[in-house]
Amino acid sequence: MKDESSRRDPLFTTRLLVGLWIIALGLVFLAGNLGWIDTRHAFRLIWPMVFVLVGASMVIRPTNKRMNGVGWVFIFIGSWIFIDKLGWIDLNFWQVAFPLGLLALGGTLVWRAFAARSGAEATPVVDDHAEYIRCFAVMSGTELRPVSRPFRGADLSAVMAGIKIDLADARMEGDVATIEVFAFWGGMEIYVPPDWTVTSKVATLMGGFVDKRRPTSTVPTKTLIITGFIVMSGIEVKN
Repeated sequence: MKDESSRRDPLFTTRLLVGLWIIALGLVFLAGNLGWIDTRHAFRLIWPMVFVLVGASMVIRPTNKRMNGVGWVFIFIGSWIFIDKLGWIDLNFWQVAFPLGLLALGGTLVWRAFAARSGAEATPVVDDHAEYIRCFAVMSGTELRPVSRPFRGADLSAVMAGIKIDLADARMEGDVATIEVFAFWGGMEIYVPPDWTVTSKVATLMGGFVDKRRPTSTVPTKTLIITGFIVMSGIEVKN
């Protein structure tokens, strides 16, 4: 019995949250058309809840600890803007958003630099024969083409940015590799060899995951798993 209950989906899922948001939009339109409320004023008031919806989706189904943390950040931002729209606080969020964003970005880069250095010192031999790619792009464009060492996996994040990773000539270390993705107002292109099978476990919100690979007669021998969360973004897989 315990195993069966553990396999059940949680009550609050991303699908449920999106459905409730669509119902709320329908009620706002209906009330506006009936003359009960000012639709424009209502939208100005409730649009910050989009951030709360995105954050809740990340927290409910996190693919890793980073997604959980980013989800709570989105919930905090949406809640603050919503409270400010209600007039409950005098401090506007956008007055502190930019400096806080710079502090967060700088702190992330510093933390990643120290983490990468400590990781390299702790395991200098393990990474010699395989390559794990980490890329964090903000308001920029990045192109990656790993061919020197066997490909082990990747962790890609794009915030108002674009990332292109060309694995067409890459060699996979084992039979399975995983790419973890996160995109917010961004896009990614992933090129894979013809003998790789691609499995998508990407959750999307106002975004899309498109497999544009051309048909091939090559028998697949490797599996690439793409997992993560994208918001108002797009991911394309090509060969």
